[in-house]
Amino acid sequence: MGGVGNTTLAKMVYNNHIIQKHFELKMWHCVSENFEAIPLVRSIIELATNSRCDLPDTIELLQRRLQEAIGRKRFLLILDDVWNEDQHKWEDDLKPLLCSSIGGSGSMIVVTSRSRQVASIMGTFPPHELVCLSEDDSWELFSKKAFSNGVQEQAELAMIGRRIVNKCKGLPLALKTMGGLMSSKKQVQEWEAIADSNFSDTTQGKDEVLPMLKLSYKQLSSEMKQCFAFCAVFPKDYEMEKDMLIQLWMANGYIHEEGKYGFGRER
Repeated sequence: MGGVGNTTLAKMVYNNHIIQKHFELKMWHCVSENFEAIPLVRSIIELATNSRCDLPDTIELLQRRLQEAIGRKRFLLILDDVWNEDQHKWEDDLKPLLCSSIGGSGSMIVVTSRSRQVASIMGTFPPHELVCLSEDDSWELFSKKAFSNGVQEQAELAMIGRRIVNKCKGLPLALKTMGGLMSSKKQVQEWEAIADSNFSDTTQGKDEVLPMLKLSYKQLSSEMKQCFAFCAVFPKDYEMEKDMLIQLWMANGYIHEEGKYGFGRER
């Protein structure tokens, strides 16, 4: 399920100080649906060289450049959010390029995916499957987020909060999202309204987290909804720079300098 923490765990590994020292080269590529060899290899070259790759879309040229960029360096490559279940795309196109012709001894490719089929196609070790959080851990994560920002933990709110936590079904992203939402609600009636919301109804257990994300969006002010919707101009998996995004919001008149128009808080 989405929101269980695959990418978060991979990031913890990727940023670990021991890992940092062990690998000469570290690269992170968010794959999603695009598992074609040419764009993926081009992206890895750019990550390895920290520069743009302007070679033509010819796999032979890209392969040579990839070998030059990585050579015999011991590398760690994270392929995040892989959806490809076509075995030939991996076995025939990408595996020979990434697993045979480049990298020094001890190089490692880590794949995150929601699909067991992807794990069976690409994996050489048994997959590490994440499970949802326990009831106690779910409450701890939710309450850390919810009882902040001036919202005090009290018996009545805690009882309602437990109902909300149960609807999150142990998904960390859902718990963080709902906890953050409740941190802005100080009235019992507001907590009751959220707890009574029908936000956990899904089809066949898929995309459990989406209704909760949608609910948190509905609770935003109209100004914040506008700012959030603006992010759709960026392509999927684009790494947005905070300062640039704020400047774009300001340029489009969505937010204004604080003190001038009364809206300008960063959230």
